This record gives sequence, structure tokens and C-alpha cells, in this order.
Amino acid sequence: MNKSANVPHIVLLELLYTLDDIRRESLKLTSSSHIKKLMGLTIRQASSIARLKMLMTKAPQGVALKTLAQELQMTVPATSLLVETMVGKGVFERNQNPDDRRAICIRLSAKGQELFDVGFSALERQLDNHSAEITREELEICRRVSEKLTRSLSRGRSY
Repeated sequence: MNKSANVPHIVLLELLYTLDDIRRESLKLTSSSHIKKLMGLTIRQASSIARLKMLMTKAPQGVALKTLAQELQMTVPATSLLVETMVGKGVFERNQNPDDRRAICIRLSAKGQELFDVGFSALERQLDNHSAEITREELEICRRVSEKLTRSLSRGRSY
């Protein structure tokens, strides 16, 4: 066995590159009109759609600005500008937090949901296709590794 195969950063980089190849493959399968909609966004804006969608799985009413900033690894003022731009494009909505009337919740608008669905449905299909041989146990290990990396990353953030 290759000695470098057990070095964490090499294993994780190989996984990252493989997932990026699958992402690029999924873009080729998306219709050109849908890609044009996505291409009108910066990488940061497209990434913010995906991150907000993931956050909304745990908080369907929307998330606080600070939470989104932490997820995007941005400062709160920079995230506020991003949110303002995305609201202007009709991709995000700002609503009053039902639990705290002084706070706002940021969530995907119908247009933002459509962009997510278009951009990521092909990716989800490709991931499902390419992971057919991965067992439930292996997926559980991946989930635990992801959670550990996320916790480690969170401890290192200072926003």
C-alpha cells in the first residue's frame, strides 16, 4: 500500500477532487438555459444558496445573519451585503423571526429554491449514481468524518 494513502490531507484532497469532478460532470448534464441562470451568480452567491438550503433543513423558517456568516466563513458585515444583493436579485427573503420580533430570518425565496433545484438536482443524481457501491456503514463513516471536520472548523473560526 502507498504510504501517502494514509496521510489525512492526501486522502481528503483526493475525496475533494473526486467530488469536484462529479460536480463538473453534473453541470454538463444541466440544460444550458438553467446554467445561464446559475452563471449570472458569482461563486460566492451560488455557494450561499447551497449553504442556506442546507441550513434551512434544520431551520425551515430561515436563519440568522450571524449563522449564515459563520457557515460562509465571512464577516457579518460582508454577509449582510451579500444578503442584500441576493434579496435584490429575488433569491433570498428576509422575514421577521417568529421567535424574536427584533431579529430577522434569511431564507431562500421561490426563485432561490428553483435555482437550487436546477443547480443541484443534477449533482444529487450524479452523487447517487456514483455512490451506488458505497454501503450504509461507509456513508455513516463519511457523515461522522464530515461532522468532525465541521466541528474542528467551527472551533477555529473567529467571526
